Amino acid sequence: MIYKYITEEYYSKWIGRDEILHEPLSKVTLLNSQERNVIQYGYSQQFDVYIFCRQNSIYFSYGDKALPYIEQIKEHIASTVNEETVKQIVEQSFGKPLKHSIKYLYTSCKDISSIAIPLKIDEYDKYLEFFKSVHPNCKNTDWVEEYFAEMVEEGLCCGIYENRLLVSCTDAPGMPYMEREVQEIGINTLPDYRGKGYAADVCILAINNIINNNKCPQWSTTIDNIASQKLAERVGFVKFADAFTITL
Repeated sequence: MIYKYITEEYYSKWIGRDEILHEPLSKVTLLNSQERNVIQYGYSQQFDVYIFCRQNSIYFSYGDKALPYIEQIKEHIASTVNEETVKQIVEQSFGKPLKHSIKYLYTSCKDISSIAIPLKIDEYDKYLEFFKSVHPNCKNTDWVEEYFAEMVEEGLCCGIYENRLLVSCTDAPGMPYMEREVQEIGINTLPDYRGKGYAADVCILAINNIINNNKCPQWSTTIDNIASQKLAERVGFVKFADAFTITL
């Protein structure tokens, strides 16, 4: 599987033009995209501006709400490839901060852990208990059982138990694009059980199952989540790009 090619295809769809990341690199590309006018599956809000920075190239994707600001922005960023400068210009233009995330590329297969296991359908009660622990503000859990069953079917809900308590577990966020080709990994570990290597073990098993499903593993995290960044690198990912978003 060509992980880089598939990952480029996936984020090209986020930018709003198929295969744009396969094209020759350019300094700055501005793109008015309908993808910025809708809420992508799995997200709670639309991203009116989506800036993708990779290899000294900047892809600036914007929607209709951003149109009144674009001419002013074009004048300032057309000749720069400095990520920090673009960020400052955009934040000043819109009067609000950009949200910064890091996108990763999977590069290498790791050994499957002998500790982590794929959960089975009859372990739902254990998973629900775990889910409520890591998402205490989630009041409606009616959807969780169906979500759990879907993950179990594809081997994407991998966990580790201590004393019959599920303490670390992966999940499978919904993919807004290419759901048959890619799958992002989510991971939670109960606070008292962190620092034991459990998160890496369950993620490695989930990654191998994703690959066995003929899908390309994906990883994304926020700029301030250092633990997630270190974990990504530990289980076989390398930094692919920076992404900045604004919702107007």
